[in-house]
Amino acid sequence: MKVIFLDIDGVLNSDKTSNPRKLPYIVDKKLLRRLNKLLDRTGAKVVLSSTWRCDPIGLLAAKYWKIPFVDVCPDRPKSPRSKEIKAWIARHPRTSRFAVIDDEDDELDGLPLFQPSRKTGLTQDIAKGVERYLKGDTDDDMRANILVRLGQNLRSIVGRDKS
Repeated sequence: MKVIFLDIDGVLNSDKTSNPRKLPYIVDKKLLRRLNKLLDRTGAKVVLSSTWRCDPIGLLAAKYWKIPFVDVCPDRPKSPRSKEIKAWIARHPRTSRFAVIDDEDDELDGLPLFQPSRKTGLTQDIAKGVERYLKGDTDDDMRANILVRLGQNLRSIVGRDKS
């Protein structure tokens, strides 16, 4: 089974997503269509790695927007997202190939990360890169530059509740 571990904020919405009332849990329909086309072309299944999965309202919103997820990663608040993803994979040995689409690098080194900018969300280039990766045409992922990723990792470590 091919799997896409999906973050939502910064992937299925962006700085350009219309949100005049500044509501939480907004999805850009154009970016969702792009994801659905990617799923059609690859046969991949979506597992939510987004923090939306940790809030009942967030899960309800994901269903409302018709994000086609089949499961969610385990919630381990004191762990980086990479450990949550690895825990899910360990419980699902039929996973043949997977990709992570996330605008943040929460210690995702060693995982195939496709990292759109939160300014644009899921671009056509990122979607094509994920498609090539899931089809086995390449082993290349698409990460932000090292300075951006270092800053994201530091924010993740400093911001994590250690209690």
